[in-house]
Amino acid sequence: MSEPRTTAGLVEAVLREFRTAIEAVTGSALAAHEVPPPSGEGWGTPVTATGVLDGTLTFWVDEAGVQAISRQMTGLEEAADPAVVIDMLRELWGQAASATTLIEGFEGLQLAVGTPAAGAMPPARRAHRRHRHALAQLCAGGEVTAAASAPGAATSGRSAAPAPTPGPASPGTAVLPGNLAALLDIDLPLLVRFARTEMSLKALAQLGPGSMVDMGRSPDAPVQLLVGSQVIAEGEVVVVSGNYGVRITSLVSPADRLKAIEL
Repeated sequence: MSEPRTTAGLVEAVLREFRTAIEAVTGSALAAHEVPPPSGEGWGTPVTATGVLDGTLTFWVDEAGVQAISRQMTGLEEAADPAVVIDMLRELWGQAASATTLIEGFEGLQLAVGTPAAGAMPPARRAHRRHRHALAQLCAGGEVTAAASAPGAATSGRSAAPAPTPGPASPGTAVLPGNLAALLDIDLPLLVRFARTEMSLKALAQLGPGSMVDMGRSPDAPVQLLVGSQVIAEGEVVVVSGNYGVRITSLVSPADRLKAIEL
């Protein structure tokens, strides 16, 4: 289903993809529903839209939610340092922004994710679609408008207000966190490890056609997916259109997946 090219449509799509990114990390589905305006402190992340839409939105997560997400991602109970929070939110919102631009109806949209900053939620008069789910409260403030040159851009008897002009990119601003955008077209070898065992050199030399090797693995045990030597996921073997495939059952944290790219 095509998403409407409106502020509310873009906010809804990005928030949905943000929840999906969290679910990929935690391995559990998160149900969302609208709630009264959240209060207190939190973290806002600017996302600048260009292309078919122009403008800037600020996506906000409450402080308690940020810490809950951090605990899920790291497995640590202590409060996350601000530097860790910034990297975590930039990565999650970057994944959400990237996924949103692939949705039907948002072709030609570019979303640049800025640096998260601590602060109060966006002003109520500009806030859209507040959500609460099992971990956090989310909301967004700001406005986007259809680009004048975009197909289907609305016209009226009055001239549209000029879209906000993005200022100089702040350090760390990118469509995806860090320098990942430049690496997205690089092919990486993905290996599936069924099992592993150790054999003496004598036993290895005696192998021949018909030899049986006990891998010490249950048929129901998950297989591992590796990039380089880094395990990034586990899954179960399936058959897809007559070919072997792997259905992912668990993933390591996004931070650990990035380490695999750096190998």
